[in-house]
Amino acid sequence: MQRRVTLTPFQLSDGSFQMRFPTRENRPIPHIDVVSDTGNFVYAVSQMPPGKAYMAAGSIVGFGEYIRLFGEHNNVPVSYKQVTFEEMVADSEDEATGIEVANMYLYTDEPGYDGGMELLTAEDLRKVSLSDGGV
Repeated sequence: MQRRVTLTPFQLSDGSFQMRFPTRENRPIPHIDVVSDTGNFVYAVSQMPPGKAYMAAGSIVGFGEYIRLFGEHNNVPVSYKQVTFEEMVADSEDEATGIEVANMYLYTDEPGYDGGMELLTAEDLRKVSLSDGGV
């Protein structure tokens, strides 16, 4: 089998694209566009009172939705496959990298990217901004 640990969709022999992680397909994962999202988020956080905890993300979607959007945008067939820790390690170029990447994706599933904490998101900041006429 071709080794294929990648953070982006990869092409299968049938021409379709797939993402494979040991994360549930619908588990919410934060995604950020560093150029578009970071400055706005940092500014909004700077306007909030101290003592809050945040999750910086422009959007929060599961990998199933991510690959679906990839397929829709590129007009290609797609799939998501949840794999085991061992499968992720076996797909890696080397064992140490595979263990690191597989652990990272297991953590995104449980306890979750937020570490199981209650965090304010960009959406929460938008609600505050709209309710008080601006952040």
